[in-house]
Amino acid sequence: MLANFNPRLRSLLYFLSLVFFIPFSMNAQEGTVTGTVIDQTSKLPMAEVSVSLKGSTIGTTTSGDGKYSIRVPSLKGGTLVFTTIGYGNQEFAIGGKTTIDVSLSTAANNMNEVVVIGYGTASKKRMTGSVASVKAAQLENENPGTVQDLLRGNVSGISVSQSTSAKGGGDLVVRGRTSLRAGFSPLIVLDGVIYQGQLADINPNDIASIDVLKDASSAAVFGAKAASGVVLVTTKRGSSGKPTITLNSNVGFSDLAMDQPLYDGPGFVKWRTDVQNSRFANRKPFQFDDPRNLPSNISVADWLKYDNSAGDPVDVWLNRLELKPIEITNYKNNKTIDWYDLMFQRAFRQDHTVSMSGKKDDFTYYMSLGYTDNEGVIVGDRFKTFRMRVNLEGRIAKFLSVGMNMQFADRDESQVPVNWGQMINASPYGEIYDADGITLRESPNDDLGN
Repeated sequence: MLANFNPRLRSLLYFLSLVFFIPFSMNAQEGTVTGTVIDQTSKLPMAEVSVSLKGSTIGTTTSGDGKYSIRVPSLKGGTLVFTTIGYGNQEFAIGGKTTIDVSLSTAANNMNEVVVIGYGTASKKRMTGSVASVKAAQLENENPGTVQDLLRGNVSGISVSQSTSAKGGGDLVVRGRTSLRAGFSPLIVLDGVIYQGQLADINPNDIASIDVLKDASSAAVFGAKAASGVVLVTTKRGSSGKPTITLNSNVGFSDLAMDQPLYDGPGFVKWRTDVQNSRFANRKPFQFDDPRNLPSNISVADWLKYDNSAGDPVDVWLNRLELKPIEITNYKNNKTIDWYDLMFQRAFRQDHTVSMSGKKDDFTYYMSLGYTDNEGVIVGDRFKTFRMRVNLEGRIAKFLSVGMNMQFADRDESQVPVNWGQMINASPYGEIYDADGITLRESPNDDLGN
C-alpha cells in the first residue's frame, strides 16, 4: 500500500513545486529601468521623449524633468529605444542595468534636403530665407484630390480654407491677409513658369513637391507679384530604369457630417405663427393661433371679430399667417414636400489617373491622363475634368538640355446646384410643378421674389 502511495506523493510534490516556484523564478527576471533624458547640447532635461522596448508594445514617456520609469519583462535582454521629434533616435541594450541615462542630439538629416527657391535649388542648411516644403510622396496615402489638399495642414505659415463643393479646393493665404482691398493670394509658379490658370487644372498625382516661399526675399526673384508669398509647384519627371506604369484610382461617397433638417408642415405653421406674433405688438389674444385650439374663454365668433372676418375659421387663420392660396389648399389636403430629401444627396466621387514614366539614355519622360467626376452633397453640384500632362527632357550635348512641359485640362462646371439659401425658406406646403406636372413653377408657393 505504501509502495503505491509514494509515487503519487512524489508527483504531487513535484506539481506543487512547479506551481509555487516557477512564478517566483519568472518574477525574478522582471524589473524596472529608470533614468533621465537630457539635451546633449544644453544639458537640460527633455520632456515627452518616447521610451519603448524594441519589438514590443511596452513604452512610456519622460516627465517634465526628463525622468522616466519603464517596467520590462527581463533585465537580462532587450533594448530601449528613445525617440522624439527633431532629435536622432538612440537605442540602448538593458544588459542587466536598472538605470540608463541618455543624452539626445539634434537630427541634422533633413538639413541636406533640396528645396526649390525660385532661381534654382539649394539645400536647407544653406538657406537663409523662410521656406517650407512638402513632398507629394509623403502624402500618397491621404489620396489628395486637389493641390490644396497637399498643402492643408502640412505646411506651416500657410492657411488653406475648406470648400464643400464638388470641385473642392480652397483659398491659399501665406502669412495672413496683407490687404483690405487688394488680392492676397500667393503667386503660383509651375515648373519655373508663373502659372495663371486654376489650381483645379493641376492633377495632384502629377506633383513631385511643393515649396512655399514665405518671406520678403521671394520678391527679389518674382518682384511685386510675390508680395503675398510664392507657391512653387514641381511636377514629376522620369527616372532611370525600366518604364513604370502607375494607376491611381479612388472611388467613394460623400455625406453630410451633420443633418440640416428643415421645417415640416406643423413646424412651418408654428414658425409662421411666431413670426406674426413678433410683427404685431398690438395683436389680440390668440389672434394668430389655430381657432380649433382656442382657450375656453375665447369663442370662435369673438376670434373672428378681431378683424371682422367671416367664413371658414381655418381659412381665416391661414390668411392671417399670410399663407398663399396654394399653401392653404395643400394644408387642407395634408400634402407637404420634404425639401430636405430633394436638396441633399449621397454624393458619388471618383478619380482615376494613369501615368507612365522612365528614362532611356539621356532622354526622360513622364506622361499622365486623369479623369475626375465628383458630385456634391447638394443636388445639382457636380464637377468633372479631364487632365493630361507630358513632361519630356533630353540632353543633346554636355552643355545643353532641351525639354517640354505640356498640360491640358477640360473642366465641366456647367451644373447648377440647388440654392441652399432659398430652399431653407421654402414652404413645405408649396408645389414644384404647375398643374401639368411638367413645368417648373417660378415660385413653390407663388410668392415671387421671396
